[in-house]
Amino acid sequence: MCTKNYSNLEDSALAMLTKKGDEKAFEEITIRYIKLIYSIASNYNVSGYELQDLAQEGLLAFLIACSSYDESSGASYKNYAVKCAKNRFADLIKKANAKSAVPDSQLVPMDEMSDKPDEMQSVEDHVLEREYLKTFLKHLNSMLTADERKVFNMYAEGYAYKEIAEELDTTTKKVDNILQKIKRKFRE
Repeated sequence: MCTKNYSNLEDSALAMLTKKGDEKAFEEITIRYIKLIYSIASNYNVSGYELQDLAQEGLLAFLIACSSYDESSGASYKNYAVKCAKNRFADLIKKANAKSAVPDSQLVPMDEMSDKPDEMQSVEDHVLEREYLKTFLKHLNSMLTADERKVFNMYAEGYAYKEIAEELDTTTKKVDNILQKIKRKFRE
C-alpha cells in the first residue's frame, strides 16, 4: 500500500490535492498555517465574532484558496491564501458595517499585520492542532446536509451564487440562505 508523506509536499501540491478532495492534504496545509490564520484573525475585530469564529472563517478562506489557487499565476500559495483570508475578513467587516454602524475604534487596518516569523512548533502543539483539525473536519462533514455540502463545495470552488443556483436548479436567495445557515452552524 502506497501512502503519501504529506509533510514533504510543497504547499502548491497540497492545494492541488485538496482541490481534488484529499482531506489529508487539507489537514496538512491547515497544520502548517493554523498559527498564521489565528495571527491574521487576531488583527480583526468584527462585531458578533470571537477569535475562534474568525479563525474558522480564515480556515474557510484557506479551503477556498486551495480550490481556486493557480500555480501558474506566479504567486505562492501562502501569499494567495493570506490574501483570500484578508479579503474574507474585509467582507465580514463590510457586512457588519452594513447591518449596523460599528465605531472606527473597533476596526483594525489590514496593513497593521505582524510579519514575525513563526516560532518552532512544539510536538505537543503539533499533536493538539492535528487533533483539533481532525475533529473540525469530522464535525464539518457531520453537521452539513447533502444539499449544504453541495452548495458549500461549489462555493469553495469559486462558483458565484447565480452559478450555484443554476447548477442546482434553485434561486440565488436559497443559495444565500443555505450559505448563511452553514455559517451559523460554524459559529455554533
